[in-house]
Amino acid sequence: MKTLMMSLTMITSMLLLMPAQSQAQECENEADKVKESKKQLTECASKEGYAKTAFQVDGNCSMCKERIEEAATQVEGVEEASWDAEKDQLTLAYHKKQVKLMDVHNKIAGAGHDTKKVAATDEAYRALPMCCKYREE
Repeated sequence: MKTLMMSLTMITSMLLLMPAQSQAQECENEADKVKESKKQLTECASKEGYAKTAFQVDGNCSMCKERIEEAATQVEGVEEASWDAEKDQLTLAYHKKQVKLMDVHNKIAGAGHDTKKVAATDEAYRALPMCCKYREE
């Protein structure tokens, strides 16, 4: 009986620790992705005729990251986009002669995310999944 209780305790402990290890690995993978993305942005912005800029975009999670980056790269001339969830900051590498940054702000707002210059409409914001809601209401 004592052996059974010890075995159950060990199994329970292992099961409780597994999510923590998985979450730590997920965070480590996310940090590696951010580093790689910053490297790509720097390389792209160093090309002739390209520039790099950053501005605030509100969001919460990895779903927001995908949506924000996708909206930004849909603007013709935006080469790379990387959104940092901790800083609520989008960094872009774009072709200076092709891109009007207000077009990027408008595209992101249309996807439901507020930027420093353009707020998303209430309709676009309400269409976001619940985990992506960032406004305090």
